[in-house]
Amino acid sequence: MAHTDPEDGGLPLSVGQEGLWLLHQLAPDSSTYHLAGGVRMEPVPDPGILARAVDAVTERHSMLRSVYAGTEAGPRRRVLPPGRTGRLTVREAPGADDEELRRLIDAEVAAPFDLGGEGPFRAVLINRGPDAVVLVVTHHIATDALSQWLLWRDLLTAFAAAAEGADPALKPPVTDYGHFVAAERTLLESSRGARQAEFWQEQCAGSQAAEFPTDRPRPRTPSYQGASLVRRLPDDLSERIRRTAADREVSPFAVALGALQALVNRWTGMRDFLIACPASVRRGAAREDVGYYVNPVLVRAEVGRADTLGEVIDRAADRLRQATARATYPYPLVAQAAPSGGPLYRISMTMVATDRFGGGFAVAAAGVPLRIAGHSFTYLEIPHLEGQCDISLEVTSDANGLSLALRYDTALFERDTVERLFDQYVRFLTTAVEDAGRPVGRVPLTGGDDRRALLALGAGPAAAGTTDAGTAGVGTAGAGSGHPGGAS
Repeated sequence: MAHTDPEDGGLPLSVGQEGLWLLHQLAPDSSTYHLAGGVRMEPVPDPGILARAVDAVTERHSMLRSVYAGTEAGPRRRVLPPGRTGRLTVREAPGADDEELRRLIDAEVAAPFDLGGEGPFRAVLINRGPDAVVLVVTHHIATDALSQWLLWRDLLTAFAAAAEGADPALKPPVTDYGHFVAAERTLLESSRGARQAEFWQEQCAGSQAAEFPTDRPRPRTPSYQGASLVRRLPDDLSERIRRTAADREVSPFAVALGALQALVNRWTGMRDFLIACPASVRRGAAREDVGYYVNPVLVRAEVGRADTLGEVIDRAADRLRQATARATYPYPLVAQAAPSGGPLYRISMTMVATDRFGGGFAVAAAGVPLRIAGHSFTYLEIPHLEGQCDISLEVTSDANGLSLALRYDTALFERDTVERLFDQYVRFLTTAVEDAGRPVGRVPLTGGDDRRALLALGAGPAAAGTTDAGTAGVGTAGAGSGHPGGAS
């Protein structure tokens, strides 16, 4: 089933994987491209039973027991036999409180991967006595967001079987990642690939990466250090976003993206800019396979302050449809062909819909415990993928509503700035579903209490005349951000 290169016995990587391999070589100790998920288990599972379940998962998914190495022909992947890598690690932490537990989790997520030796996967059981945390950490070169949920589905299925004394072996997938790599190569050599390349050149021509003003000058080299702000939207707002999307015949993600595009315009004055939206490129049987099946697509925004929020949302939906129809063309090749030589995006946004995962995960992602083999499993939100770009916004849709994870580069932004950005984004979302006919320039950036405090600081006739549309969005202008804050 595997596609082996006869020259050196290794498997070729996809274009996206090659990019991640290069980033790993540049910053091997960085956790920027680590994905992580965890559950709290009560009572503590038998480590032997859990280890058998982990082994069953790694045996099913060859990407989890692959190692990577550079060769004269480029980076290659080699699949190890089951049991050679990816075994369960047990950490004893008796009596640890929640703060200490969080530190232990963070340390496991941050620990670098030796992609050439241990591979891109590790499973850890942190046992503190009355309960335990099961943690799964992977490198992005081998997995994506859907892969993480597939891992958990398979892990819990195998655990339930092993706990009942049955064989936890899982049925092998009907495809493997080698088929995707081969299909990508076929695309790039075809006339269809050439047409997609032309589309992306036109999409980017004359535009630039959206970029919020920063609190500190941009360093010469990326820091690959980040943090996250995770909050749940009020249930009524989540429902109104879904209802607005249905009424406008667009996706909820288009509503969320349009609100972000409008906020970028208000913060920066930028009229024409690009935001990256990681898109799934899974097709057919690959929907059940673990691998790096994701590709950032660039969505161009052309926004003026006289445009209404509804108009911005509708244009975002149209551009999203065009971009996702051509999502299989690898982003690294788009960036390579860019005439500017600079990054094509500094802000990204994605949406994860947990109802696609089955197995009760839409409910679990909302914090409702699952009951399996006499154990309670409660999903834990674990920050990851931090520091990839200036700002990344992930919207998670679960059974009960929407939650937002706003990740940011800590070398560029203070926490206070990001919290203000988050609050203003929610304000734009709220206005979009309550008054879609409102012009972008008339959406208030501050609430009543904030506005009165700002006016009190101004303490003068000029301050007293400040309007919602003119209220500044940021408290500190970033040296080196390079973008004006004037009206558009």
